[in-house]
Amino acid sequence: MPLPDAPALSFPPELLLAAQDIRLLLLDVDGVLTDGSLLYGAEGEALKPFNSMDGYGLKQLARAGITLAVITGRDSPALRRRVADLGITHVSYGCADKLAAARDLLAQLGFDWAQVAAVGDD
Repeated sequence: MPLPDAPALSFPPELLLAAQDIRLLLLDVDGVLTDGSLLYGAEGEALKPFNSMDGYGLKQLARAGITLAVITGRDSPALRRRVADLGITHVSYGCADKLAAARDLLAQLGFDWAQVAAVGDD
């Protein structure tokens, strides 16, 4: 089987070098681990459309030694179930001040900001 002509993704060398120091991935949920949709069941319960491929990628990061953390402004049984299924233990639910929560988490874990990647939409 022939090799592809070029990799599917290409990144500048300086970005790859900086990424080597990442030890913690901070994640928001709505709009990051979901598509941002708000779905409600017949009883008014919140339903969240998570993507299984995201979960696979997060588990691969954890296996590679990256600590995963979730800081989210919402809370629901569906969210708690997904976070538990992913094995993420560092979680702040219903968080109004995400920056303060992130600072507390970094202090608790002994990381500095240069070791953090964060994905959020707010």
